Amino acid sequence: MAVRKVERSRELLYREALDELRAVVGEEWVSDDPAILIGYSRDQSLEVAHKPNLVVLPDSTEQVAEVIRLANRYGLAVTPWSTGGNTGGGCIPQRGGILLDLRRMDRILELDPLNMTVRIQPNVTFGKCYVEAEKHGLRNANPSAPASVSMLANYLDKGIFQVSNRYGVGTDSILGMTVVLADGSVVRTGCDAYPNVGHVCAEGPGPDLGGIFHASMGIFGVVTEMVCQLYPIPRCEDVQSCEFEEEDMEGPAAYLRELAREDCAIETILFGDGYLALGVSENQGAAEVLRPSLPRHNCIAFIGGEDREEVDIRRRQLLRIAARTGATPSAEALHEMLKDLLPWRRVFKIIQVTPRIERLSGMFELFWFNIEMSKAGQLHRSFTQLARRNFKDTDESKSELPFPPEEVTFYLQPLEFGRTGMLELDAFPNQAEPEGVKRGLKMAAEAIPLILDHGGHFDRPYGGVNSGFGWAQTPRLGTYYELLRRFKESLDPRNIMNPGRLALPPE
Repeated sequence: MAVRKVERSRELLYREALDELRAVVGEEWVSDDPAILIGYSRDQSLEVAHKPNLVVLPDSTEQVAEVIRLANRYGLAVTPWSTGGNTGGGCIPQRGGILLDLRRMDRILELDPLNMTVRIQPNVTFGKCYVEAEKHGLRNANPSAPASVSMLANYLDKGIFQVSNRYGVGTDSILGMTVVLADGSVVRTGCDAYPNVGHVCAEGPGPDLGGIFHASMGIFGVVTEMVCQLYPIPRCEDVQSCEFEEEDMEGPAAYLRELAREDCAIETILFGDGYLALGVSENQGAAEVLRPSLPRHNCIAFIGGEDREEVDIRRRQLLRIAARTGATPSAEALHEMLKDLLPWRRVFKIIQVTPRIERLSGMFELFWFNIEMSKAGQLHRSFTQLARRNFKDTDESKSELPFPPEEVTFYLQPLEFGRTGMLELDAFPNQAEPEGVKRGLKMAAEAIPLILDHGGHFDRPYGGVNSGFGWAQTPRLGTYYELLRRFKESLDPRNIMNPGRLALPPE
């Protein structure tokens, strides 16, 4: 009886909140329709589905602040959502409440060609920004994500660029932010903290408080505007691929590390044969035909400069590194195929169809993390053994996935001049059968501690208190974890902002 009373009182509370939210954003931009709510309940991860109670679509920082003030007053959870491209459960409203859909905030507010900066709202995609920046001979960083995803969310989330060794990760391109805190107040960081200064002053004053919001998954506030760096498009460009036939990753990792250390390429990335075939093919059938002709490992480097002479100098430098590390320059046919598809001005052709597996399978179990380059090979072997042990006897006849469940696909990108690398390892549970999903969850429970024990580090620990990556990693951080917890309690005492992320608060 007491439970029913609580449920009735919650229903009443949401009904009252619904009426107030309509007054804030307009009647057509709020919904509690179950048919709409279910669409926000899950993504392509194995994270458990949770529906929000209400969906709200504000169109300005002021409306976001009003919505969050109302949520704070009612004690309702708030989960921000931009383009919905997350693949790790980061936008699933674990505690229900309000889903803050920011798709109406899709404007490029300012593009400054002189200082190479752009001010964007949450639903500005990489593709939209690229089209506008290219008109000025500029570009945003090339993400390891589709052109259809939110540039703001990807940058805020430490999204990986294919230019990682030169320009860092997403947060390294942030110059300033406008953030709505849990009490509805608005804070401006970086260059936005200085009125009338412009876009060139990035930190401070004093400690750079903007870092608190990096990779925090909305647990401290909602970012409604961001000032980002843009980069020049090289006048002359080319691509060079080198290959390794062996299964082990030690050789490719050593090659990429040296390439990053000498800084002779604009972009570098290692694709396994499966990823590369999917990325350069028009459809799955073409990818399956192409894949057997590809080497197991393909290290792709983009080179550029002012003229052909500079590009040729870079290529010779790259080939010397290949000879030193045992890499084999790819055959001319593969070189021409990559050259046709991947130069800067056409780079979004591949990103729009994306080498990510989700465009074919609809779901895969991915683990992405930082690791010392020399450790990537051993971890890849251990992870592959784990996947084969978990999936090899599942019913493949029910699966239409392009890879057997026990196979592992991967890519590796050097970060910070090769000091570390971003490694992604993917397995393929069959979501068409309940047993496949159970195996996937078991795989995650074993794989995450395995990665941590091998020296891997999740700088984007998706998931909740007892799921994703955060449950295993964050409590290992000792005093750092306690400091995060105190920040959360201080900025969000009612725990309404995307609660459960980063395993905060503990349960």
